[in-house]
Amino acid sequence: MPPELIQLDARKLPTRIVLILFLVLATVWSYYAFRWYLGNTLAEYFNTDENNLDLARVAGTLAPNDPLTHWRLAQVSHKTLPLDQSAATLFEYEKAVSLSPNDYRFWMSLGTAREQNGEIEKGEAALRKATSLAPSYAYPHWYLGNLLLRSGRYDEAFHELRIASEGDPSVLRPQLFYLMGAVYGNDPEVLPAVIGPSVESRSSFAVYLLSQQKVDDAIRIWNTLGADDKRTRKADGDSMISTLISNHRFQDAMNVWNDLAATPAYRAQVSRITDGSFEESITYGPETVFGWQVKAVPQTQIGIDPNTSHGGGRSLRMVFQVRTQLDAALAAQLVPVVPNSGYDFECFVRTAKFQSGGPLTIQILDASQGTVLATSESAPNGDNDWARVALTFKTAAKTEAVILRIVRGSCGDATVCPIFGNVWYDDFSINRHN
Repeated sequence: MPPELIQLDARKLPTRIVLILFLVLATVWSYYAFRWYLGNTLAEYFNTDENNLDLARVAGTLAPNDPLTHWRLAQVSHKTLPLDQSAATLFEYEKAVSLSPNDYRFWMSLGTAREQNGEIEKGEAALRKATSLAPSYAYPHWYLGNLLLRSGRYDEAFHELRIASEGDPSVLRPQLFYLMGAVYGNDPEVLPAVIGPSVESRSSFAVYLLSQQKVDDAIRIWNTLGADDKRTRKADGDSMISTLISNHRFQDAMNVWNDLAATPAYRAQVSRITDGSFEESITYGPETVFGWQVKAVPQTQIGIDPNTSHGGGRSLRMVFQVRTQLDAALAAQLVPVVPNSGYDFECFVRTAKFQSGGPLTIQILDASQGTVLATSESAPNGDNDWARVALTFKTAAKTEAVILRIVRGSCGDATVCPIFGNVWYDDFSINRHN
């Protein structure tokens, strides 16, 4: 059944009056809707750093019942008006809150404005309302924590600041650590309690302390973590290792390295060369800080030979086919040692069809100073069975580590400095003799 059509006779006076009233109401409604839309749009895209107070007032006039326009007007008033006119700012914030009582942003702004106006209790109440409306958001907790901190209520303050830092760790966590240091200094008893039980917070705090050159405090905080927790925070541990090595705290770096070691084969020890006989299945690269670092060199192959060895089943083999100058450390290892001590070093070398214009030697350097403590004779040319290489060296009073390296020396002024053939190394060891 087709729908019925309603026909209006516009010639009748009552109908005309109704239509005119409808048009008037529609026009008035459109006018106010457009005003609200314009005011809301101005407020939505308002830049409180660039736009002025007059523009904010225009937006408020266009949309007087929009909480956003009052909030923007309060923000720019807060920035531009003198302190003796703070009542106007508070009025606008309170108006925004009354129009939208469930928006945490308005309560947060009101709380900070009230505190700055000296209304501490009212400011705290507003900020607590903001945290209840947005419990997972960082900044309501951050502003509340700062208010409590300025009020001297440190336990409550750092509780809120910790929550905030966990919500936005990249920005707020360094600020939390700074505030902790400013309030509590380096108190070893208080700091772990203040930072809380979070594994992420504690490991990040250790990294932060290292960046402030507070090495002992950083190590102490790191060691409050359990063994499994340390391994879950490998990125922080790696950062600590890098910083400790840069500060020549090699044995502290070794301890953190051992905390992160994937298997016992990777663990380093003082006065021991890691995998000196090349029997372990570990990587030889920059990621193994206290293991062999093998450098990629053009026209040179360096790797494990599973068929040739002095003792055990494997050795390190270098195959050279270099016609030009080669002046580089080919393999190296950072070895923790005891300061002010004498050491005996030993390894074994073998060559086959080996010819070199410059010396291929083993060097031992002080890792802190870079000074050479001992240098071996060059690997012999030709075909030679396993031969023992023996050196002695003494560490200085502050030497915590040495660098053991296989290095090709220069040929002096010669323009051509070739190196060809095969060289094997095996059974590296050091022994402290006093």
